Amino acid sequence: MNNTVFDPIAGIASERDAVRAFIDVLRREQRALQQADVSVLLPLAVEKASHAQQLAGLTEAREQWLGMSGSLKDQGDMERRLADHPTAAMAWQELLQLTETAHRINEINGILVNQRLRYNQQRLSALQAAARGLHNGLYGSNGQPQIFSGGRRLGEI
Repeated sequence: MNNTVFDPIAGIASERDAVRAFIDVLRREQRALQQADVSVLLPLAVEKASHAQQLAGLTEAREQWLGMSGSLKDQGDMERRLADHPTAAMAWQELLQLTETAHRINEINGILVNQRLRYNQQRLSALQAAARGLHNGLYGSNGQPQIFSGGRRLGEI
């Protein structure tokens, strides 16, 4: 859209639809994080990056259009610019709501990622402690098995 004249109706509608698609990816990511389905996280990350790149291009085209009038100061400038385009103004309001939704879902996903990371770090620490106990010797000097006696027990958090 950078080399053509920006059509606010089509441009903002495209941006709104792109945010909807991005939200869909975020929701799928959230389900995968909640279900600990890590197998789909990498493909989702690639898809999410692609959508983010598309959104950046659409946003840039809109900002260039807005900047041509010399008004790029605040949200009110956009609303004034769309006063003659009621369809675009409605799409703009939807876009604002959708971006807020995307922001909230992305924040929740970040929390879920941090929780999953903490959980995995705790599990790894427990396994490392168990492995240290095994390296101290499986059998005592009398030939009998030694019971693990240090750190956390396997399965404890």
